[in-house]
Amino acid sequence: MSNLLIQKEQEVKDDEIDVAPVLAYLNTEKGHELASRVIQIIEGVQKATLATNSKHVVFELWFKVITVVLVVIAASLLTWADKFNPTMGILFGTLVGYVFGKKS
Repeated sequence: MSNLLIQKEQEVKDDEIDVAPVLAYLNTEKGHELASRVIQIIEGVQKATLATNSKHVVFELWFKVITVVLVVIAASLLTWADKFNPTMGILFGTLVGYVFGKKS
């Protein structure tokens, strides 16, 4: 049993990757330039993703506001005209519940 454990530990040590050459290259001027460019690319992708998500969030917020305002106006007008019935209430409630209940 202990021979098996020693053998497994040795296999793990044999599988380790020596990163010293990569670190030495990154310490050079060209390596530093390469690392800087990679970081700039990652930051650019991050900024683009955040901008896209923020536009989506703003659109969704306006959609929710407009939906609620329209439902309130429609319900008020139907009540005033004495045409509001339980079916319309269920329809409006379902619409508002869907808009606010869905996971983004």
